[in-house]
Formats: sequence, structure tokens, C-alpha cells
Amino acid sequence: MRHSAATHLGEAEVPPQLIMGKTRHKNPRTAMRYVKPGAEAIAKVTEVLAPRCRTH
Repeated sequence: MRHSAATHLGEAEVPPQLIMGKTRHKNPRTAMRYVKPGAEAIAKVTEVLAPRCRTH
């Protein structure tokens, strides 16, 4: 249950401090262990790092 909740929160760009509060972890590394970004989240980050060339 914590894994799914943390994953959904991470994909919704909820700050790590709030994810820690929800999962009741005191160590950020422990809380982030539950966050597994999905393909959409990874694609969004990739787009920020390497935007596609756009013609207008």
C-alpha cells in the first residue's frame, strides 16, 4: 500500500517532504525507496532535458 501511494504521489510531483509525511518515514532515502516513476514521468523529465525541435 505504501509503495503505490508513494509512487502516485511522486508522479504527481508532490514534494519529498510530504511523501515522507504520508509514508511516516523520517529518512528521505527510506521514503524515496517506495517511489518508482512511471514511463510518463520519465518521458516528462526527458522532455525537459532534451526538448524536441519545434517548427512554428
